[in-house]
Amino acid sequence: MEARRRLLIVNPNTSTPITETIEARVRAQLGDRFTLRTVTAAFGFRYIASRAGIAVAGHAVLDAVARALADSDRPDAILLACFGDPGFDAVSEVCDIPVVGFAEAGLHAVAALPGPFIAATRGEVWREVILELAQKLGVAGQLAGVETIDHLPDDPTQIAVFLETRAREAGASRVLVGGAGLIPRLGAIAAASRVPVLDAHHAAIDKVARCAESGERPGRRHPVAAQVAGLSGALEQLLAGSGLASPAAGD
Repeated sequence: MEARRRLLIVNPNTSTPITETIEARVRAQLGDRFTLRTVTAAFGFRYIASRAGIAVAGHAVLDAVARALADSDRPDAILLACFGDPGFDAVSEVCDIPVVGFAEAGLHAVAALPGPFIAATRGEVWREVILELAQKLGVAGQLAGVETIDHLPDDPTQIAVFLETRAREAGASRVLVGGAGLIPRLGAIAAASRVPVLDAHHAAIDKVARCAESGERPGRRHPVAAQVAGLSGALEQLLAGSGLASPAAGD
């Protein structure tokens, strides 16, 4: 029997319960098709709500990937499990493994459908990040707005009514919703909304599964090596292997 493909799932914040929620969501969607390894950021913020938090999370993600690659079997694809994808470009740069993020996969999936859309999540900083990411991915022309729902009670019906109203006001045909903390309520939000709700996590999980099963590897870049200091041994090894790091003077 052919060995199952392996997925590495990285939670960029330090919340173990969120990691457990994400793993359960992946298992519910993919069943036993894959061998999963989930890792939680070893340092940083329990809830990422600032540019500083995003910067730290990017480092934590790189370090988590480096440690996972150093002490386990090589995964066939990596899922960055945060709607905003901290560290996405950096991990993609140093690994010849497909990398999928909740936000980039969700934005690509919703933009592939006809008509404009709005996106929604929690956290004002993520509103800014999603707007920037949409521009980078070339889908900003279809994005009619990004809504934050921090001001709403944790009630799926009230969230659905708010998003439905905002979508209609923006002339949007659907809503992309993301944020790991929203995973337990997304089904109820979608059921209560008269405007179609697309689950960014579902899109990302589907995409990472396709990437893993395809066996394709992204093309390697040709970086310029530079000396590094103060990083974990695993991260230094990963950077050196990718051509980004060179031995310190005197080594």
